[in-house]
Amino acid sequence: MIIVVDVNIIFSALITPNGKLAKILTHPDLPAKRVSCYYAVVELFKHQSKIVKYSKKSVDEVIDDLFDVLTSMSLYNETLIEAAHWKEAERLTVDIDSFDINYVALALQTGGVLWTGDKKLVEHLRRMGFDRIINTTELYCMLF
Repeated sequence: MIIVVDVNIIFSALITPNGKLAKILTHPDLPAKRVSCYYAVVELFKHQSKIVKYSKKSVDEVIDDLFDVLTSMSLYNETLIEAAHWKEAERLTVDIDSFDINYVALALQTGGVLWTGDKKLVEHLRRMGFDRIINTTELYCMLF
């Protein structure tokens, strides 16, 4: 199984590094491949000060946690996603946060399931007929 990790999952895992999200992201024997977009790294560095603030950790500690999370998954270069997948992802994410298109396109490209905590996105994608979505509780129960 391939799990496409939305940046909001990574952000939340960094804020609560001992929680379920972090456990799933960093578990060394997880029977699923975790992937995300290069764009996720940009977003995480852009919001580094928020992560430091909410995690109540130092910048160095957050960087260490970020290293653990990022080395436990594969990052996918969005320029390698096929045009047809971008077009379908655009159709699926119309009228929703435009940054979500990357993760939907990656799920289409890899045949993976999208792991996101964005309830608005989940509801919208399901209305559009995209059902390859998983939430944290479902994933945790399935894997542990």
